[in-house]
Amino acid sequence: MSASEVISLPGNEETTPPHGKHKQKAKKAKKKSRSAKESVPNAMDAKATASYFSLSIVGQIVSATFPLGPDKEFVFLRYEMVAGPDWQLCSGPQHGLTQLATNRRGHFNEPIVFNMPIEVTYKSTSPYGWPQILVSVFGRSGLGRETLLGYAHIHLPVFGSRRPADQTEQLQAPILMPKCPNMMADITSWLLRREPELKDPKVLLDNLKCKGLSMESYGSLQFQLSSMMRGARKLGYHWHS
Repeated sequence: MSASEVISLPGNEETTPPHGKHKQKAKKAKKKSRSAKESVPNAMDAKATASYFSLSIVGQIVSATFPLGPDKEFVFLRYEMVAGPDWQLCSGPQHGLTQLATNRRGHFNEPIVFNMPIEVTYKSTSPYGWPQILVSVFGRSGLGRETLLGYAHIHLPVFGSRRPADQTEQLQAPILMPKCPNMMADITSWLLRREPELKDPKVLLDNLKCKGLSMESYGSLQFQLSSMMRGARKLGYHWHS
């Protein structure tokens, strides 16, 4: 056994007691736990910013076209924005009414121009229930009598138009007119001079609810719509045009 192991020299003595080392280790462990706790809320905040995506639509309802001309002298439209339960309308009107328009001064099958502007913004967490535009077409005679001319609906576009601003693509939707279910209803409609109407036009947006409906197409509506989407990729949705 050497002398250095038996005799403790003054320079070799440990200045910190053993319980002091344990306190230093405990302080270091507390600092690490605090830094870990502070880093967790930042990650949660980053995920919270990507909890939904937004869809902005800008465009207009351009015109309506009837092959043999409309039955009435004037035509106007009532439209409604319809979306699923996961969608929330952030800005823009949900309902709209156009002005009275006519093509009496031109050819009978010329387009009836409305140029009704549409500008809405939606936000959602799921693409289920993608927004649609539901349009009811009405006609008014010279005496002020209003009758239904049909319904039209179209989904809002997923991708923005890649064409130049002066060559925007037009979307078309057929105008659907309900037919009477039997001969008695047809005679009643002819006597009252009123076309059959749907109690809830939204049934046209559901394939299960509109089963059994008898409809005929007469004319079409023209739309110009462009879209802009943000935040979809953060939620894992990758759409490519």
